[in-house]
Amino acid sequence: MTNPLNLLMKFSWILMLGALVACQNNTKDINATVSVKTSSAIVKTASFEREIKGYGTLLAQNSLDLEAKFDGIVHFENLKGKIKKGTVIYTLSGPEIELKKEKLRKSLANAKTQFDYFKQYYEAKKILLQKNYLSKIDFEKISRDFENAQNKLNTAEYALDYFMKMTTYQAPFDGYLDHLQVPQGEDAVTGQLLGTFQDDDHLKLVAAYYGNLKELRTDHLVISVAGKKFEGQMIYKEQAVNPATGGHTIWIALNDPGHQLKSGSYVPYSFLSHKHRSVAVPEAAMIQQQSNYFVITIENGKYHKTAVQVGQDQNGLVEIKSGLKEGTKILTKGAFEVFYGNLRESMKIED
Repeated sequence: MTNPLNLLMKFSWILMLGALVACQNNTKDINATVSVKTSSAIVKTASFEREIKGYGTLLAQNSLDLEAKFDGIVHFENLKGKIKKGTVIYTLSGPEIELKKEKLRKSLANAKTQFDYFKQYYEAKKILLQKNYLSKIDFEKISRDFENAQNKLNTAEYALDYFMKMTTYQAPFDGYLDHLQVPQGEDAVTGQLLGTFQDDDHLKLVAAYYGNLKELRTDHLVISVAGKKFEGQMIYKEQAVNPATGGHTIWIALNDPGHQLKSGSYVPYSFLSHKHRSVAVPEAAMIQQQSNYFVITIENGKYHKTAVQVGQDQNGLVEIKSGLKEGTKILTKGAFEVFYGNLRESMKIED
């Protein structure tokens, strides 16, 4: 018959043995190594461009304020659509216009008569001078009279030509008539604004820039305006800071053959500029700790936490402004685990 005491002792030994095995297993799990698969890369130089963003106003590159140069009745010849260069935009008419026109024509006719007389007289006296029948002093006075007649004729011709052009105004470039201030057929007085004439085929974006002017490209640009892509070119950069905006005023000429943009609109824009080369690393290599950035560099088979100053990110690469040199070997895959892990006690690195 089995002794109950012996059974109890055997059961106690079994429990103790199980506890010892469990403790050994737990110790083995705690001290087990963790394998981290990594990959590396070499620091190389890449090209970067900074994105410039902001808001600006679209204006016509060529724009004129049409003012009445004389008193008269306004007749707009073209109120709708595009006006070709050389086409009459408006005319001024009325009794005062006709009276002024007649007066200028009479002045021109008188000036022409006097010029013809002095020219004939000058030519005759010139022959006498050549034959020594006239002194040089007398001929100089005749020459001055002839020159004065010529100047009066030029002045009279200019006055009539200017009057005709200002009362029958022709478009100096292709454009559109806009913002009319005087209704069709109404009277206007000298200096009164009639409207504006602007070239909507060639627009410019006027904006305030708050960075370094030297970073802005002036050559060909691809610019996004109101969500649409256009070709452009920097045509003006104000060197002094504009006190109204606190920035430098810039003008960007836009190529808009399809008339997708409208002059006077306030629009968002963006374009790439300040193209430069800098050392760069893949995004996977970057480790951010609060406001600081690090990479894991590899030197003589050892890992080092290296602080870096970052710039732009572009096409999967991050610009490194300082902290790394071209040719340095860095970790990409596994960099995060290496940075925060205890390599000597709990990690086994597989590269």
